[in-house]
Amino acid sequence: MGNVQASSSLPPMPPNLTTVPPPSTPQKLPPEERIENPGSVEELHRKCKELFPMTFEGIRLVINKGLSNHFFVSHSLLIGSTSQTSNYKFGSTFVGTNQIGPGDYSPLLMGDIDPRGNISTNVNVQPWDKIKVKLNTQFQEFKTTGIQTTTEYKADRYTATLSLVNPDLFNFTGIYISQFLYALNNRTSIGVELIHQRSPQIPNGHVTVFNILGRYIYDDATTISSTLNFTGLQCCYHYKASEQLQFGIDLEGSLIQRDINATFAYQAQIPKSDINIKGSIDRKWNVSTTLEKRLHPMPFTFALSTMFSPAKHQLRMGVGFLVG
Repeated sequence: MGNVQASSSLPPMPPNLTTVPPPSTPQKLPPEERIENPGSVEELHRKCKELFPMTFEGIRLVINKGLSNHFFVSHSLLIGSTSQTSNYKFGSTFVGTNQIGPGDYSPLLMGDIDPRGNISTNVNVQPWDKIKVKLNTQFQEFKTTGIQTTTEYKADRYTATLSLVNPDLFNFTGIYISQFLYALNNRTSIGVELIHQRSPQIPNGHVTVFNILGRYIYDDATTISSTLNFTGLQCCYHYKASEQLQFGIDLEGSLIQRDINATFAYQAQIPKSDINIKGSIDRKWNVSTTLEKRLHPMPFTFALSTMFSPAKHQLRMGVGFLVG
């Protein structure tokens, strides 16, 4: 028995011999944060501007009907206090099969017409991955009154845009707009905007405006954006308190008019009641409010609109009904 125990025991380690530690795994470095595209200059103040209510006056009825997965039509009727404020529009929308992003498809064709012959059309096409082309036209009594074409190029870290508004290449008139927005990182974006207008009605025949743009995203809830030029300033502040409550402040100042105006806006949602409320108030105490109530289980939406101007002693109200 004793011999068995002796043979099973391990021999002692020789002196001056150290154990070799196991090879250590290399420490993984955190991956570099990918800088996203900052979007276009058109979207610079969008978070704040979307909080402002779209008010109307009178009785409004909108009927939306989907004829297929790609083609939709709509009927919009507005009955105002006078014949000038009353109107009917028939609209149609075609949505293509090429999905560019969430809710963004190509091609996208939209248009509407009223009994007076006023027509407006919008065409959005993305022929290549990074290039988008937009064409907006307006006709009054079947005569062209406005045309705007926009070409947008989206790279990994910047967006460049060129727009022509009512261009007349023979008389060299119109409005020419070039925009550039660059992402320093995922929080900070800077850009420039150059607007050049040529018209016989303008002194010296032309005028040029240069804007400096900026946007800073403090966190997922706070966004600050600004537009600065030699004649004025616009600054927007957006704060998302929760999924149901958002606030925004729009500050605009003009050195030429020596005036400054601040507007406070909010959006409140009550999910259990399917109620969406938007409101705004400015420095002159002009108040605007809209309320939308979804009437389940039917595809109906009830809307109320109110506008009050103490300076003009004017109160305007509207009632709307949306089907579809």
